[in-house]
Amino acid sequence: MATKYAQEIPMNSFELTEQMIHSTFEKIIRIATERLDQLLAQLCDIKQDYLRKEVVRKKQLADLEKMIRHFNEISIQQNEIVKFQEEQMLQTRAEIHKYEKETPIPIPSLNTEGLDSLLKQMGKLGSIQHIAVPYRNKTKPIRRIGGKGSKKGELNFPIGLAIDGDKIYIADANNYRIQIFSTEGEFIHEFGKGQLDYPYGIALHNEWVFISDFGLHAVLKFSKTNYKLIQSVKEGVSYPHGLTTDTNGEVLVTDYMNNRIAVFSYDLEYIREIGKDKLRYPRDVKINNNKIFVAANNEINNIYIFSKSGDLLKSFIKLENGRGSICMCFDLYNNIIISDNWGKSINIFTKDGQLIHQIKCNNPTGIVVNNNFDIICACHSDDDVINIY
Repeated sequence: MATKYAQEIPMNSFELTEQMIHSTFEKIIRIATERLDQLLAQLCDIKQDYLRKEVVRKKQLADLEKMIRHFNEISIQQNEIVKFQEEQMLQTRAEIHKYEKETPIPIPSLNTEGLDSLLKQMGKLGSIQHIAVPYRNKTKPIRRIGGKGSKKGELNFPIGLAIDGDKIYIADANNYRIQIFSTEGEFIHEFGKGQLDYPYGIALHNEWVFISDFGLHAVLKFSKTNYKLIQSVKEGVSYPHGLTTDTNGEVLVTDYMNNRIAVFSYDLEYIREIGKDKLRYPRDVKINNNKIFVAANNEINNIYIFSKSGDLLKSFIKLENGRGSICMCFDLYNNIIISDNWGKSINIFTKDGQLIHQIKCNNPTGIVVNNNFDIICACHSDDDVINIY
């Protein structure tokens, strides 16, 4: 009986308090655990968001560094342009002083305003023949490079020329190679043997040397660093002569037998044609003042001008000595210099076609001019030399 009564007696207040405390702690622990899980989840979200933002920050930093490098490159280019303009200004001043005593034409005072006015007049005339262009005293070579033969430094039918600073690239046609000389006449290097058949034209662009090969009916691209052949194309041109490059990524080639200018990309992929049905036997092509100039043997040797899109603008400068090989180049003042192989002469014209000087030369072919107005001309004669005037 005693046990039965003991079981029916309610718990005292101490036991009730202990149970309530235990229950309360369990609830607190459960709530704290849930809150901790929530905090951990929030921390994970914050961590992921931070990592994402870190990636974005790194990309932004990389973009910023790229922009800074690009800005520095532009600044360097602008400085080079300013330097070049200053050099040209000084050169023009020196030339004006040189010829000031030799000409009766009044010279504007050489302050900033007077020189600017003079330069504007030069631009309108296309030539400063009576003031500063030093062609009129050029009659005989001041230096000769090469000489007939097949050894290094000798030439056999030199044709195309290109100039790169103080280096002259020469298409040594009958020796099936390209030779490089200094402007002082020192042999530097040769390349292309075994890969070229009859190299005709040369065009330089950045790290590349483009060659038109008359014998291979091809255009070839060599590295200007190690002179190794990079690629070539033998489709789309027939007996190519001269060629040139454009800054918009194009190589223009005189497609002699197809009576047109064939246009390729720098990777020698065919793009388009210019002058079809307007040209006959084109010999040379150059770009000047955003226009395409083509020397061609139509009824008589003519220079044709096309727009960049290929529209014929006009023809001018008719050479009256038959249909011999003609090559051309431009100087800093947009004068056009033409080697007339048939007429055995080098002719300097203004951009409007006015003849201002002529140099007698035996069978001239390729021709270039440097910034000092030195005319460099390949001459196929008994000597096979490069004449520098």
